[in-house]
Amino acid sequence: MRLLGGSGKAWTDRARRTTSAVLVLLLVTSCLDAQAAPGPTQWTSNQLFYVLVLVNVFLFILILAQVNLLRSVTRFLVGKPEDEVAAVGVKRQSAESKLMQMLTRRVSIEKEQDVLQHHDYDGIRELDNALPPWWLWLFYGTIIWGVVYLVNVHVTGVWPDQKTEYEQEMAQAKADVAAYVAKLGASVDENSVTLLTDASAIGTGKGIYEANCIACHGPAAEGKAGLGPNLTDGYWIHGGGIKNVFKTIKYGVKEKGMIDWKSQLKAPELQAVASYVLSLQGTNPANAREPQGDLWKEEGPAASDSTTVAPADSSVTPADTTSVQPKLAQVN
Repeated sequence: MRLLGGSGKAWTDRARRTTSAVLVLLLVTSCLDAQAAPGPTQWTSNQLFYVLVLVNVFLFILILAQVNLLRSVTRFLVGKPEDEVAAVGVKRQSAESKLMQMLTRRVSIEKEQDVLQHHDYDGIRELDNALPPWWLWLFYGTIIWGVVYLVNVHVTGVWPDQKTEYEQEMAQAKADVAAYVAKLGASVDENSVTLLTDASAIGTGKGIYEANCIACHGPAAEGKAGLGPNLTDGYWIHGGGIKNVFKTIKYGVKEKGMIDWKSQLKAPELQAVASYVLSLQGTNPANAREPQGDLWKEEGPAASDSTTVAPADSSVTPADTTSVQPKLAQVN
């Protein structure tokens, strides 16, 4: 009883022997399991397995609590050990020392002989100090948290597991990206852009043109010698139509001095200014530059009967494409 109530090495030795016995039993059990003949077996469900683990953890904690209660009752019945009784009358510790003693269970220098191990390693001897209570409770806290996580995630399903949480986060990220792209209109590119004809879009494109393009192409898109080509005729250096004009404005033509505007204008703004430029076709402004590039014709639906093509009007003089001079400007 006195050993049970005290804090000597009896408990340490007993725990060490118990641990060794448990390890031996585990090894023997593992070997026996390995010798079992293989055969069709029915695996226990995951929920039942986790319930069994939870029950075992609860029983382990209950056993520890019962052992601690037994020690407390024994100490109360037997009385304090002799070393604790002899310590009565010793100078009182300060509050800081008591706090450190409670957190670390450190042993004073005068009592180190009580926790000194018998092993001698070339004159070096070790102290059998107890683990600090703060560390033990932190360790117990991780066990409790593990049980809570196990029950909520794998038993009751209250919390999502890692795979489900990852899928939810990825779905939310895709939704956020889609909303951001829709807000900025970044889904419009040279492959999906369409010609805008409403007055609001044309007005927006006109404002962008006047703020950025007049210096090279003129206020009426008539073009400037040595700088920008005429944007009002049907001739284009890099192709006409909304897709080609949008692409040229977006990526620029660096070899001719035209910068790419994708870093300064958003996709809807590029679409608006390209639509405005195409709305100027056939306006024939004063002082317009000569045509440059190739005559652009929008692709239309193919004729169903090639034999019904109307003859060309001989009175109309065809355009002389051989007299087109090379452009010195940026883009058309």
